[in-house]
Formats: sequence, C-alpha cells, structure tokens
Amino acid sequence: MAKSQGDIQSNLEGITRWALSWEARSKLIAVVFFIFGVISLKTTSFAFLAFAIAIIGSLAMGLSIVLLLKRYLIIFPFLLLMTVPLIIGGGFPIEVDRISFAALIFLKAITCMTVMTILLHTQTVDDFMDSLAHLKVPPIVITILLLSYRYVFLFFDDIQKMQLAARARFFSGGISIRNLKVYGQLTGGLLIKSLDRAENVYNAMTARCFNGTIRFREKRELNRWDVLKTFIPFFLIVTLIAIEKVYI
Repeated sequence: MAKSQGDIQSNLEGITRWALSWEARSKLIAVVFFIFGVISLKTTSFAFLAFAIAIIGSLAMGLSIVLLLKRYLIIFPFLLLMTVPLIIGGGFPIEVDRISFAALIFLKAITCMTVMTILLHTQTVDDFMDSLAHLKVPPIVITILLLSYRYVFLFFDDIQKMQLAARARFFSGGISIRNLKVYGQLTGGLLIKSLDRAENVYNAMTARCFNGTIRFREKRELNRWDVLKTFIPFFLIVTLIAIEKVYI
C-alpha cells in the first residue's frame, strides 16, 4: 500500500529484527489463532500461563513494559465494570468461584490486549492493512479501518485544542449549570467540525475518482522462518488447551 502520512506509521524503535521480518499475514493469523485459543481456556492457572507466554513474547520482540501498561489502562475501566459486579453481585460473603471467574475474565482480557499490542506495534499500519488485503478482507472494510485510524488522532487533536482554548478563557471545569452549558457548546462544536471535515474529505476523494479501494503492495512470499514463527504460538496455545483438557 502506498505510504500514508507520517503520523500514521507505528513507532518501531526498539523492536527486534526478527519481529520486524515476520511476514504480516502469518503474524496476523498467528495472533488471531492465539486469541481464540486464549478465549477457549477454562481455568485461571492456564490462562495465567497463556498471559506469561504473551508477556515473554512481547518482551522478546522488544516491546516495553511501559507500553504494555499503557495498553492495559485502556481496558482497565471496562474490566472493572465487568468483574466487580461478578464478585460482589451475589452478596456477602464473597464466593471463591465468583472471584475465580472474574480473574479468568481479567487474565483473558489482558492476554488478548498483550497479543494485539504485539500485532500492532511490531509492524507499520501499512503492513497491517496489506496483510488484511492479502487475506481477502473486503477493500471497503480496510478503507474504513484506515480512515478511522487516521481520524482518531485528528479527533483527539481537536479535543486538545478545545481544552487549551477553554483554559485560555479561564474555564476551570467542574459541575455546574454554567459549565454544563459550556460542555454542551464544546461537544456541539466538535460534532459540527467533525461532520464538516468528513464532508470535505468525501468531496476531495470523490474529485480524485476514489472508488473505495486502496492500492496495496504485492504480497511477500513466506519463508521457513515465517512458518517457524507462526508455528510457535500455534504449538504453545494448542499445548495449553490439550493439557488443560487432560487435567480438568
């Protein structure tokens, strides 16, 4: 795929060479299979082993603990919303089974997030989109994903600019009738600005005869190292599932 704007490219500093050379299609297949394998686990002990494997793999590829913690913070509020009611929803005393089930959900979620972080931070966005195209994902889906990824950053930029403008006008925040009106005005302005930008982008793409299909690079042939890298997560998660079935 043709190179996108610079801010779309992933930051690949510190990523090991063997992780960067892993062919994108096989990496995506390995990640999807590993995630489905993690979801099928039924005990916290084996889910923890899967999490340990994911952590070891991410560190071996050059990802930092700080990056992983930042990604965990994204899903942490949602995990609390799911797990806390499971633990205390049945009243007191709290049953061990409820804690175990909540821990299982928590481990599966952070394991899947770890693996997704590996997928998205060991290759460029272009490589990821190319892998989707070569796996026959509909072009319109890929186009929507790419544009959504691009405009998420623009959306956050607009929010930061509005926050800066509000602070420059001595807006201190808080909950009050006056502040709620300000929040409503900011939200409305942000929505209108987003709609205007979307219309401008649509008109620009239509003027350039864009038909919803992005051009992609030719797929790279798999080599034996790509096959080996893909086989390792396959083997590990299948082994965990098989051993778990024996012991439960």
